[in-house]
Amino acid sequence: MKEKLNILIVGNSGAASALCKKLYNSPNIGKLYTAPGFCVPSDNVIPADIREDDLTGLLKFTVENNIDLTIPTSAKALKSDIVSFFLTNGQNIFGPTLNACQIALNKNFGKKFLYKIHAQTSKFGIFDKLQQAEEYLRTANFPVTIKSSEHNNTEDMLVCPTTALAREFLDNLFSKNETGILIEEYTCGHTFTIYYITDGYSAIPISTIANYKFMEDGDGGIYTNGMGCFAPDYKVSEIISSRVQNIVRNTLKALDKKGSPYIGIIGVECTITGEDKFYVNEFKPFLQDYDASVVLNSIDDNLIKIFMACIDGLFADEYEEIQQNNLNSISAVVYSRHNNKIIQGFDNIEDIENIDFINLKHTTDDKYLTIKGNVFTLTRNASTLTRAKKYLYEDLEQIHFDGIKYRKDLGGSKCYSQ
Repeated sequence: MKEKLNILIVGNSGAASALCKKLYNSPNIGKLYTAPGFCVPSDNVIPADIREDDLTGLLKFTVENNIDLTIPTSAKALKSDIVSFFLTNGQNIFGPTLNACQIALNKNFGKKFLYKIHAQTSKFGIFDKLQQAEEYLRTANFPVTIKSSEHNNTEDMLVCPTTALAREFLDNLFSKNETGILIEEYTCGHTFTIYYITDGYSAIPISTIANYKFMEDGDGGIYTNGMGCFAPDYKVSEIISSRVQNIVRNTLKALDKKGSPYIGIIGVECTITGEDKFYVNEFKPFLQDYDASVVLNSIDDNLIKIFMACIDGLFADEYEEIQQNNLNSISAVVYSRHNNKIIQGFDNIEDIENIDFINLKHTTDDKYLTIKGNVFTLTRNASTLTRAKKYLYEDLEQIHFDGIKYRKDLGGSKCYSQ
């Protein structure tokens, strides 16, 4: 491997921001670019104004700028099959092909796949017609989770405790000409995700995180993709970790058998339902916006060397584990109820690198404006989770804008050990 590599990160959200900040101080980094542009306020990152799914434009950019490694972080880039396109054109890229990551990008595909490999997952049905879905509800065990096959926001997903609410939400989805609506029995318990780096054949865990999925404190309100997390998750036993590892092995074997080996980072989201018992909810195609910094903060190893080893086929020979540190890390998603509200208080944060921008506006006069929805994540680390939580909420109290929303019980009820 060259002493210094030019890197292109494709993505413009929290995960891209977190990865940029993890990499730009690496001794192996030459120039670090990000497309489609602004995702982290740093002179160390060079923006490229190219869409995530503009494959021809991205390829041209990699050639003209001597890019040694491209890392797609967004679902949009993966859906465009950037990995297959770059590989066909002789470019190094760390990520799964579209065929490989369909299990994570398409929720229906993923549920069917879990069923085929005999992983314990909740009972589900997939429907193209409203009448069929309503018929299924008559015998379903409530609450149920209803979601579109490729849901990207809270408007496409809802946990429904009653038949009436479920039918109302189904009417809404089908009125938008949605098809392939997934209905599954909601699994109540402690939700966690284990992330792995894989070369398509072997997989090494990099972090186990506790997930907070509901918007309101105490797990109430709207069910979301994520409102916060912490790591390491002490509720995940070695037995559970070992069983999830077996699921990942079976997944990789099945994909390789189909001729679609999964190379990249894959997450497995699960819910603990009893002592050493759990259900698998879904796969994640990369680090998610709400947990990327928490995962990356736990890694002391050289990620660039690891990624290149996966591409070059040396991963299994060179790595038995990924070096970790002893830090506890906690992250909160900050949500805005309104558009175009000025965010105040970033200057009061001790370290701006603790913030990963998800979806906001950066004005020419260096102001930050909200966009309704998830705006940014804020992450803090410490030797204990209690201390990290204290630092997190001290920072959050410094940030103000009209319509701010975040959970105030992170690291609380889910945490039972220090």
